[in-house]
Amino acid sequence: MQNKGSRVSIEGPQVLLEPNSAQAIAVTLHELATNAAKHGALSATEGQIEVKWSHTADGRLILLWTETGGPPVKTPTHQGFGGRVIKGMIEQLKGRTRFDWRREGLICEITLQT
Repeated sequence: MQNKGSRVSIEGPQVLLEPNSAQAIAVTLHELATNAAKHGALSATEGQIEVKWSHTADGRLILLWTETGGPPVKTPTHQGFGGRVIKGMIEQLKGRTRFDWRREGLICEITLQT
């Protein structure tokens, strides 16, 4: 699947997920999009988001959320509710989250065994 828009780019192969994994990914994307609209890339007219995912040979799903063009990013001093929700849901599925708070935009990488 590939969908390129002026502000949001979505790219990755078709994926069939177990219900718990699908719910965790849906909540994660919702939280990331909400934060991007309030504070991140989507809060600025030039901001863009790129969402990519892929499968590895050993059956892992890797989802990469990248924000650019928004206001300068500062590493948070504490983890907010959305970040705790994302981390908790992904870790329940024995997955991993990584947040990279770069000045030019957030990068969030989610890895799940499928």
